Parts: sequence; C-alpha cells; structure tokens
Amino acid sequence: MHYQSHMSAWLVVLLFISGIAQTSTQQIKTGERRTSDLEGPVKYQAEEIYFSYPQQRSLLIGNVRIQYQNLTLTAGKVLINWRENKLIAEGIADSTDSLGNPVYRQLPVLTEKGQEPIYGTRLEYDFKHQRGKILQGKTDMPPGVYRGEVIKKVGQKTLLIQNGFFTTCKLPEHPHYYFKSQKMRVIVNQRAVAKPIVMYIADVPVLGLPFGTFPLEKGRRSGFILPTYGKSPFGGRYLRGIGYYWAASEYFDLTLLTDFYERTGNAYHGELRYKKRYAFNGMVKGTYMPRDVSSGAPRQRWYLNFSHNQTLGDFGRITAAGNFVSDRTFQQEFSPDINQRLNQSLTTYLNYSQQFNKLKASLSVSFRSVQNLQTGQLDVEFPNATFSLPSRSLFPATQGKPPRWFQQLKIGYNSQLLTRYTRPPDSDSLKSPTTVQGWTHRIQMVLPLKWKYLRTNHTLSVNELWTSEYLDYRFVDSLNTLVKDTVRQFRARHTFNYSLGAQTTVYGIWQIPLLPLKLVRHKMDPSISFSFAPDFTNPRFDYIQMFQDTTGKVLYGDRFANSTGGATPRNAQQRLNISIANLFQGLWRWRGQERKIDLFRATVRTGYNFLKDSLKWDNITTTVNSMLSNKFQLNFSATHSIYENIPGSTQSQDVPFWQSRRYRFPRLLNYAINFSTSFRFRGKGETRGNQQIPDTTDLSTDLLGASTLTTPLGTNPEREQLANMQIPWEITGNLDYTYRWSAPNRLDRRLTARIRARIQLTRNWKLTYSAQLDFIKRQLNYQRIEIYRDLHCWEMAFSWQPTYGFYNLEIRIKAPELRDLKLTRTSGRRAYIF
Repeated sequence: MHYQSHMSAWLVVLLFISGIAQTSTQQIKTGERRTSDLEGPVKYQAEEIYFSYPQQRSLLIGNVRIQYQNLTLTAGKVLINWRENKLIAEGIADSTDSLGNPVYRQLPVLTEKGQEPIYGTRLEYDFKHQRGKILQGKTDMPPGVYRGEVIKKVGQKTLLIQNGFFTTCKLPEHPHYYFKSQKMRVIVNQRAVAKPIVMYIADVPVLGLPFGTFPLEKGRRSGFILPTYGKSPFGGRYLRGIGYYWAASEYFDLTLLTDFYERTGNAYHGELRYKKRYAFNGMVKGTYMPRDVSSGAPRQRWYLNFSHNQTLGDFGRITAAGNFVSDRTFQQEFSPDINQRLNQSLTTYLNYSQQFNKLKASLSVSFRSVQNLQTGQLDVEFPNATFSLPSRSLFPATQGKPPRWFQQLKIGYNSQLLTRYTRPPDSDSLKSPTTVQGWTHRIQMVLPLKWKYLRTNHTLSVNELWTSEYLDYRFVDSLNTLVKDTVRQFRARHTFNYSLGAQTTVYGIWQIPLLPLKLVRHKMDPSISFSFAPDFTNPRFDYIQMFQDTTGKVLYGDRFANSTGGATPRNAQQRLNISIANLFQGLWRWRGQERKIDLFRATVRTGYNFLKDSLKWDNITTTVNSMLSNKFQLNFSATHSIYENIPGSTQSQDVPFWQSRRYRFPRLLNYAINFSTSFRFRGKGETRGNQQIPDTTDLSTDLLGASTLTTPLGTNPEREQLANMQIPWEITGNLDYTYRWSAPNRLDRRLTARIRARIQLTRNWKLTYSAQLDFIKRQLNYQRIEIYRDLHCWEMAFSWQPTYGFYNLEIRIKAPELRDLKLTRTSGRRAYIF
C-alpha cells in the first residue's frame, strides 16, 4: 500500500492524542511540512516515520529521502528538529567487520541542484541558514575529488574542509597522488584555497607549499601557473614557466611567465589575447631577456609578435600581423619550434579589404615588410592597392530566352597600384636603396562556345602599365655597356595575348566475362590550346631599346625595368599545348554484390613552339595515379624527350625519334615511382568510430541460442589466453624510387623508404617507431623511437632520436588543469625560452 498526501486532519488529531505516530515497516510513507521559519515546504519519505509533537521532532528510518528547495538528502536514518530547523542524518548499522567495527549502509548523500553530491558518514544540516557539517565527507568537483574528516557548509556555495585532500586520480580511496591540507576553503564552481599544502606520491610526501589555489571553474579562469623544474648544462637548475594567468573578462586575458636559471638569470614572457565575437580578435606576444641565458652575460634581447583581425560593417575587414626581434640570431638560438629556427626572415603586414555588394567588386589596400635576418635586406611594399571586378556578361541575355553566342561573352577587370622599396644587403654598401612603382590594369574577355561535342574557349587579355618615370638607355663605347638615365615623365605600356582552347570527351567500355571485374569504362578528355602574343621588342612599340656591343652581341634595355609591372615580354609567342586526361573505372561484382571503383588516372602532356628554330616539341610528361584501395596507393611520373641526344652529352639535337637510328620510342629522361601503404589491426574491445568490436573469443552458442563459455578438455587455459591475445598495431610506409640522367655518363638513382609503426603492447604501453632508409647508399638517414606509458592518473612520454643523440623524457599528471605539473629531462645544450 502506498500513501502520499499533505497532513490530513485525522492525522493531526491522532498525533495530539498519542504524541507518537508509527507506521508499518512494510510501507513507504511521505509527507510535507511547513514552518514559519522555512522558505518552502520540506518533503520527506521513508519506510518508517516517527513524530513527537511535544518535542517537534521526526525520526525517519529506511531509504529516507528529503527534499527542500533545491536540496535533496538520502540516508538510512534522519532525525529532524522542526523547532530549530535542523536535521541529523546517519547510516544504518547492519553488520560488523572482522575487527568488530560496525558497517553502515545507506550513508548520507546531500545533493544540491546543479552541483556534485557530497557523501559522508554523518551529516548535520540547518535548513534556515543552509549550513551543515559532514563527517568523513567526500565530493566530486571537476577536475578531481575532495575529501575531509569534517566538511562544513557555511554558505550557499562555500565549504570548509578540515584535514582534507584533493586528487584527480580515479582511485579516491587509495590514490596514486594527492594534495593534503589541514584547512581548505572551497567555493563551488569557482576555486579551492588550501594551506598548507603537501603533495604525496604513493603516500610519500615530496613537495610542500605554504598555500595553494585549485581552479574549479569551467573554461577560462585566473590562477597561478605551475613551473617546470629541470637542470640545464649551461644555466644550472631552473624553474621555467612560473607565472600568472589573468582571465580579465570574456573579451581578453593576459599571461605573464618567468623563467629562472640558477646561474644565468631570468627570462620574461607575456601574452595578451583579446576577442569579441563577430567584431575583432588578436594577440600580442613577447619575450624579454636582460641577460643571455646561455652565458649569463649582460645583453638585452627581446622578441615581439602580434596579430589582429577585425570586421568593419558587413563587408569590411582588417588583418595585421608582424614579428620584431632585437637581433638576427634570437629565433635561431632560442626558439623551440624548428620552423621558427629555420625561418630567416621577419614579415609584417597590414591589410584592409572592402567588398562592394552592389557592384560585386572588391578593394584591398595593404602594407608589407620583409627583412632577411642573414643579409639584412629589407623589402617594403606600400601602397599596394588592388581593385577587381569579377567577370560579367557584356551583352546580358534576355530573360526567358536562350542566350545567343555573343551574349556569352564575359569581361573582367583588375587593377593594382604598387610601390616597392628595397634596401640592399649590408654587404653591398656601395648600392643605394631603390624605389619602383607602377599602376597596372588588366582587362580579360572570355567567350565560351559549344559546337555539338566540341567545347571551345576564347580568351583575350589586355594589360596596361602606368609609370611616373621610365628609363632611357645609351651605349658607351669606352665601357662597352649600356648606361641608363631616369626620365621623370609619365609613360604607358600596352601588352596583350590571346589563347584559343578546345576540348571534348570520349568514352569507351570493355566487358570482361570471366573475372570479378566485369566492366571497364575509359573516359578520355583530350584538349588542345593555342596561345599568341606579339614580339614587343619591335621598334614600333618603343618599349625596349636594342644596341650591339663591339663583339656583335645584342644588348636589350627595357624602359620599364624600374617599375612594378614586370619586365616587358621580349619574345613573340605562338605555342600549342596538348594534353590527354584518362580515367579508368570498373564495375566489381563479387558474391552477388556490385560496386563501382576508380582504377587509375593517367595524363599525358606536351607542347609545340612554332617560333623556335629547332627542338620545337616539348618533353612528354606522363603521370599515373592508382586508386585501387585505400591501403595501397601507387603514383608514377615520367619525362620523355622526342629528340635524340648528342653523343656524350645530355643535350638534345634536332633529330626526332622516328628519324633516329638509336631510338624507336621517345627517349627516357627520368621517372619516379611512389608506393605507399597503410595497415591497421584493431584489437579486442577497441572501437571503430562509435561501434565497439565485440570480443567473441571462447564463446559458443547452445541449442537454445544462449552463449556459454567453453574450455575444451586437455587444454591449458593460460596458454589459450596467450594464443588468443590480440595486440592493436598500425604500420604506414612510403617507398620512393627516382631515375634521372644528370650527366652524359652519370645516372642518379635514389631508393628511399619511410616507415612508421605503432603498436600498443598492453593497455597502458604504446611504442612508436619511425625511420627513413636510403637503400642506394645503404644508410639509415633518420630514426625516432617514442614510448608512452599510461600511469593511471599520470603519463610518461619518452622520445629518442639515435641519429642526432637527442632524447626527451616527460612525466606529468594527465588532468588538463594540472598538466603543467611535470618532470622533464632532455639532452643537448640548447636553451628554449618561448
């Protein structure tokens, strides 16, 4: 029988008469109680409920559940004092252990809505003030577990813990490591403050601090950053990365770090990040060193990097980024990133772009600076303004009618104004800085046409260059060379080129009756294009001046060499390009199932130059890409020459292979083969996506369809388990072979292999090996061994490169919030400070 209602009238009368109400232990009773001091009703339910009206007390026994506002309490026994608005919750002792101590069940659990529950052996709680105390309490609050002999709830979100500890280990009863403190104050979902703090590993104290703060907030939060301890051969012992992270607001944060070296001094780092959604974002990052950390000598060195992105309205945008250093060797000596160490240039740019929605046009204005750290050369581009109009129909088609041929003509426009400043390298002190500029305009007209099975495309490009100055050349006999003079006067240059392309598609089908590959389809796309451009060295253009020196050599002087529009084309162009693209597909039928597969692609290209005196045909290039399987990929490329080579030389002579006595086919110049493969085996219980692979070893099914474990007679169970053990592994490999004639009697061949193998020896041990081998030279170019060990709440990563004698060992806590707490050992003398 189940009964649930508010206090009814007959129950109140009965309570007045007897003073004590008792219900059957076979029933679960519920009730609701209000007092003037409480802010809401207290709902309770239990197997047994006793009430004393004179003392205003209730005793609830067995599966007790009490709800008050957003609090829920479950326990085995609860005593409620309605007069003082207090309760005491305990478990029920139903047995004893081997030492005679009572064993309790249904221990108290207090849960507040939106927070983790608090467990304990005894709980005292004040409804009115929302305060409480828990003996031998425990609560889970990400990222870890908090325990204490006494946990007091002194506020809506504040807990006081006496003799407590904190750990992220998933073994709270016997954790591998923990932080122990006599006093802890926990502000729920914000932070925990403790003093003093002693760190224990395997119950052995290893580190002590006067106080500490543990973050409990989700996402970004302010707090101290733990350093990395180590020992350097040049700076001695060090603490690296100690500092503070300040999450000032949802729009920006600040990180300040310090590296302390025992013998060589400090290095300081800072990073400011900011972001406002749909508006802007960026960062400023820098490093300052008052002393050289490698030698300790007084030397101020610094590095600064910034980036900024901002949206202006619906169609405007600003992007900027830059790097600045105090000297040229700073990155090379101290950066931990190999790409930064190899980068020998500093780049700074600022760009503003604007889209014009109605015109469908775009405008971009930018500043760019590049400095070479080795030579000291500086290149600056400003202003660099680009305006473009995308292609659009010159004669729009009438709505509802098919377009005529001339209505398919499209025209586009692009313009660029550019000024480039160059400061020569430091070694070239005799050369003065130069400034070049120009304004280019480009108009491109495209006319695509279709003639049944043939598709053609006509393209005409007209380029115009404006400059405020040009060059005038004169020949000096005494110097036997040209001397140029700058004429500061406006001048324009006009160039153009035209191309005509045609392509079609041809299909072929072959049937194969006896193989699973039933059908092969061949798709061939031949294309041919012709390009034309005049010779702009013709005197009628007056773009290039021509002279002849004393030896009869022709000297060319480009009037627009001192401009950003590029050199004037000196050679006429009448060229034919030919290509044939092939795609082979198949229909695979096996065991009643059909699927389409791509077998391989093959492309052949060549060209013909009508204006060359000899060797008019280009080399023939062939590429083949196989797509038979995701595990196997084969790429092949080759280059052939149509012409016969000069005996004793790699140069060609104007004798095609069909007229040659030595070659019946085009002459092979070089070829390359790349083969890559990948294999992976998933062990028992390993997941593939979201689906888990079941472990069916030693499972059999009886006649009723039930699965039973079977152990054959006469077998060793341990040996059977070893025989059925499956270890996940993965192997990827690449094999490259190249063949090339680099000299008349010199053949260069290269055969290299790259391999990467990963094996999970056990659930916690992982081994990775990667290497590169040169089979021709019979040497090992590179190898790397990585070992990973999952230490439950810790993890170890070891990396060793025998080729370079470098190793790195790191042991750290797995919890993301405490990953900075680690031990690192590395080889080498390089100081990484970023």
